[in-house]
Amino acid sequence: MAGGPRRLPPEVRRRMLLEAARSVIAERGLHATTVRDVAAAGEVAVGTVTYHFAGIEEVLAGVLELETESFSDPVYQRAEQAATGREGVAELIDGLLGSDAASRAHWQLWLDFWAMAAHRPTYSAWQSQIYRDLHALAGRLLARADADGSLRVADPQSAAVEFIALMDGLVVQAYLPDAALSPSRARRILHGYVDSALTG
Repeated sequence: MAGGPRRLPPEVRRRMLLEAARSVIAERGLHATTVRDVAAAGEVAVGTVTYHFAGIEEVLAGVLELETESFSDPVYQRAEQAATGREGVAELIDGLLGSDAASRAHWQLWLDFWAMAAHRPTYSAWQSQIYRDLHALAGRLLARADADGSLRVADPQSAAVEFIALMDGLVVQAYLPDAALSPSRARRILHGYVDSALTG
């Protein structure tokens, strides 16, 4: 006798729900998305979502963990593997601030998360770790650029913090709906900053 549908392992089901939630949250925003919306996108019962997640905020945090894995990590790897430090910085700029739909969805998700992390210590701690890792990566790239002569950077670690802060400001202005600043212009500003303000 044929059996019923095969039960998926919890980690597989959880990932499928996060992938379904990503498109809904990116389109509607965190505060306009409900657990019921995530269940509908994943074609499961609401109880299945609440079994895997404490609430919609935990869903967003999980979505961003996947985003880091699928969107950010490949950019970071290309930056680390670039021939020179300056080329690595260029990979970081061009890879993170894309003009494509995936980049726009990525930053819309992050904009929602930034607002949430401002009021939730658990999420702000995770976000702080993301920044520490990103500052460290940018610092390594700028130190390598100074060592290989592709840039002259007086203080790579301080420069890395300033560089990421500028990037964040440009992200807010380039990826909000109806933004006056385009991602391509944001990239040009960052490249110009690296080639001028960061050289010592």
